[in-house]
Amino acid sequence: MNFRKLQKPTMAAMLLFTASVLIGSSAAAQSFRLSAVSDMVRVFEDGYKLPQMYDSIKIFGIRGEIISGQVAIYTKKNLVDVTVNIDLFKDGVSGMTLPPEAVEWNFVGSIPLTANTPNQPPDVVSRPAPAMFPDYLISEKEITIKARSYRSIWLTVNIPENANEGIYNGKVTVKCKKKECTLPVSITVYPLSLPSERHLKVVEWHSVNGFDKFHGIKDVYSTEWFTMLGKYAENMASHRQNVFQVPMDVIEIKRSSDGNLEFDFKRFDQIANVFWDTKKMDILETGFLANFGDEAWFSTEIVLKDFTVIDSKTSNQIKMQGEEVVPYLVPAFESHLRQKGWLNKTLFHIRDEPSVHNALAWKEMSDYLHKYAPDLTRGDAIETTFILDDIEIACPKLDHFATWNETYKTWQERGNELWFYTVGIYQGSRFPDKTIDMPLIDSRLMHWLNYKYDAVGYLHWGYNQWDDDPFNKVGEHMGDAWLVYPAKSGVLNSTRWEQMRNSIQDYEYFWMLESKIKALKDSLGSRFSWIDPKQRGKEIAGEVISSFAEHTDDPNVLYSAKMKIIRELQEFNTSPELYVQTNPFAKSTLTNHSSVEVFGWTSPGTRIIINGAEIPVSKDGLFLEQFGGDFIDPSKIHLGDKITVQAIGAKGSKTIIREFIIR
Repeated sequence: MNFRKLQKPTMAAMLLFTASVLIGSSAAAQSFRLSAVSDMVRVFEDGYKLPQMYDSIKIFGIRGEIISGQVAIYTKKNLVDVTVNIDLFKDGVSGMTLPPEAVEWNFVGSIPLTANTPNQPPDVVSRPAPAMFPDYLISEKEITIKARSYRSIWLTVNIPENANEGIYNGKVTVKCKKKECTLPVSITVYPLSLPSERHLKVVEWHSVNGFDKFHGIKDVYSTEWFTMLGKYAENMASHRQNVFQVPMDVIEIKRSSDGNLEFDFKRFDQIANVFWDTKKMDILETGFLANFGDEAWFSTEIVLKDFTVIDSKTSNQIKMQGEEVVPYLVPAFESHLRQKGWLNKTLFHIRDEPSVHNALAWKEMSDYLHKYAPDLTRGDAIETTFILDDIEIACPKLDHFATWNETYKTWQERGNELWFYTVGIYQGSRFPDKTIDMPLIDSRLMHWLNYKYDAVGYLHWGYNQWDDDPFNKVGEHMGDAWLVYPAKSGVLNSTRWEQMRNSIQDYEYFWMLESKIKALKDSLGSRFSWIDPKQRGKEIAGEVISSFAEHTDDPNVLYSAKMKIIRELQEFNTSPELYVQTNPFAKSTLTNHSSVEVFGWTSPGTRIIINGAEIPVSKDGLFLEQFGGDFIDPSKIHLGDKITVQAIGAKGSKTIIREFIIR
């Protein structure tokens, strides 16, 4: 059994791509050709294990969503001065067009890997190293492509929030000197809108340490420095990041002539406001006031940091121990956040990644800091469940989240907030990962895990923690330390970063479906308290990920599931209205002759037929029945491997099917 692949693509899943006719001059066709490939696969320059290719791209989305497409170029000869032209996309029915700036393109550049991610088995990584791995979106719009090689073009489609429903057709044309080749592309826009609010909390920790080396900005806190930070913030916001971090050491501390400490939060506020000004941020995350002892993470100690303090008498910088500063700094910081209106939007860190061997030290430090700032919400990435009584937001590593899931669920049910984090080379194998040699679909699956397992946040430490040469050396963390690449004027996106944004958008689809069901439940009263607004979304997510470590690698399966959400959102309020919930979940594995309970609601006056039998409906629309077990009790209705619910009303009919696996 392939551990990662769950199902084969269905006909419905082929919505992503359709066959068409390749257009272009015969001379161009002999020299190079274009093919459509999924945006969730890598196209290696040497043609290693080529993905499924098609003659036309067909992608879909909803208003306000950013979607991706990918074109593969293969050339028999050297191509120089290669560039791309994008047609205007027009709906053939309405005549409406997408704005020219709505569709952007980039060539995809490759990064050398000399070894594979050490904690992953060979059957999980995309290919064995050493090899060149496609990863970043090139800023250059004209390149050379070597003979007998492949190169891909990444399409980024920003669907306007006011876009009309329709199928917008256009084409991508690749040109080099007198040769060109064209590939048809269609973009289907459905009449739904992605929420502008972000319902998943996401943070990628950024670094400003490379401003001098990579952006040529030497003066810290200069106008140019803040302008560049603003570019980082806008890039994060455009990828639906809504949590940002500000280090505590930017707070200026002075010791007055009488020995009292004074705190200047001007620089802290200035940095925070760069992110708040994007209008897309919801949570401020602090830096750390404590460190591990001399043995770093392996230490059993957690100690307060020393602080740099300006002595007002001499204007010199002096070092003061944490015990001398923290009792005054932390309450002043809490008071400042309250005055700014940020207190309830702040996540306060104690020490990153405590484990069992230093859990007692972490608890002591947490209690100590909490004593001075009791209204600050504590949250950390953690590697033990022992500290859960001393934290409000727990963020376990993905493999720990899976292994100790029942403990975290129990803790969460007490009203606490649960996130998870990933760290590529230091987590269990086979879980979705973001090192460069892992399948690109892993980045897309990440936030499906959030929804399926009720984690409302995600933390990752590597937005741009670059080594000296990120284009040629992936570093110890196999590229997991960065999702963007440096450019003089800002950053270059990676395909992993693009898919992470797409995954966060997928989470919003689930949220939209959940909200529809919750609104129905709220409108019906206590007799319908059995309605679980999350169940249907989790059933659909389960078609893609069956467990933390088992999931499909087939993009068509994921897009088929996403399309199912779109259809259910569109049909939810159409007549006759119908909601169906089964116990157990759809797609559950049952033994032969097992039973399934069906609970449902429909518009009063609607007839309900389930598996061929008409079911009574109460005046308020409630219906319920048990199916299966007829081998023992002939009065029971036969289950088979599915529940088919037909609703027949005065204005039409509707059918809902829930399938099961019978063994």
